[in-house]
Amino acid sequence: MTSENASLTLKTDPTNCYLLKSQDGRLLIDTSLPTGFMHFIRELKTIKVDLSEIKYLLLTHSHDDHAGFAAELKDKTNCRIIVHKNSIEALKNGCNKNVGRYLNKPASIFMSLYSWVKRRSWGYSPVTLDDDDIVVADDDDDILRTLGIEGRIIHTPGHTDDSLSVILTNGDAFVGDACMNIFGFLHYRPIVLYDSDLVFESWRRIIESGAKTIYPAHGKPFAVEGLIRCLKRYAPAHT
Repeated sequence: MTSENASLTLKTDPTNCYLLKSQDGRLLIDTSLPTGFMHFIRELKTIKVDLSEIKYLLLTHSHDDHAGFAAELKDKTNCRIIVHKNSIEALKNGCNKNVGRYLNKPASIFMSLYSWVKRRSWGYSPVTLDDDDIVVADDDDDILRTLGIEGRIIHTPGHTDDSLSVILTNGDAFVGDACMNIFGFLHYRPIVLYDSDLVFESWRRIIESGAKTIYPAHGKPFAVEGLIRCLKRYAPAHT
């Protein structure tokens, strides 16, 4: 097994991508927007990681700011993709699914302004899975360990129905958009969600999985105690 602490953060606007050391290279958690590939390459050079080291790409879900340059990365590296089964159709069509509703009015205003400034199209190059790519149907305790990574994958829907989180045995939790840490008014809740009850149920499962530090796709890492406090505040029935 590789060191549990061998993780690196790549800040590719607007998404934090994470690299984990595997037995034969690196596993990348998420990409960013379709226009972010060259920024990603520059970030790799900064941390002295060669693109060829990326052997696996785990997509926490199929939105464009997580799967945006997945097709390009796969073409350049022939990496194996790990996704939830509910991602397949969206990836094949290169479009967002389960966009859902905004959390509240401030979230709606922010996203409208952000989309206008960034000229965001909400689409990306289609991603076709190969026979050796890995499709997850539910929680999985074996996939990461076969790659030499000490951890497990859990299904954490709520933001979307295809959301996955990676929980390492040292307590590092890479959660995609199951939690966010970008604005105080969110209180770690996703800015967009399709099922708020499932968001809180997924938070409970992340906490119970042994998470100690939450690494969101948007915002800075934070201690799990913050998530516990917000869960008690917004969804006491789930605590």
